[in-house]
Amino acid sequence: MSHKNCLSPSEIERRFALLGIANRFTEREKARLDATAIVEFPPDVIGFPTPEDRSGLNLLNLRKICGTDPSKQPSLFDHPWYLDESFASEDCEPGWHFIHSQVLPDSISQPFHYASRLSQDGLVLPSAIEVTLMLFLHFAATGEQLLQKKHTWCRDQASLGRFVTVGAFGRNGLFVSAHPADFASRGLGICGKQG
Repeated sequence: MSHKNCLSPSEIERRFALLGIANRFTEREKARLDATAIVEFPPDVIGFPTPEDRSGLNLLNLRKICGTDPSKQPSLFDHPWYLDESFASEDCEPGWHFIHSQVLPDSISQPFHYASRLSQDGLVLPSAIEVTLMLFLHFAATGEQLLQKKHTWCRDQASLGRFVTVGAFGRNGLFVSAHPADFASRGLGICGKQG
């Protein structure tokens, strides 16, 4: 691994422990992930692996583990709207995740379908759980809350034809919201994921 913001499986285990998330990497998996050649990405990209045993590595379980108490960060803002939404119980895909930790400047104030333009740069929309894990793993080691004033569109679809957004990670916790595809706001953009 050569990228400075690329977290090893051992570092993920350490940060999982700080967050209260049970470790799930096998030794064989750690060896394989450690041997992965990582290309250089822009400095704001954070790379992190997640284990093949990903059962419970989802928003609902993170909400149980980290809670909704804003005095104990990291936490999720207590929005009950997504508790029965299917995306909230979808486990994070295993393997490497490389996500911009800031919204891409050109994506600010763009509706959901702007994401189709990302493919020309080899980017896709991240899932809500990927963004949440990136933010919480970063916070566990640094105490820094990324995306304090911005949200990112995520690929997850919610009820009523809305798409999920994650961000505004501040003193009230991390916000998980949903908006119609044509919604636009200067606080909303896209944290592109390397496809």
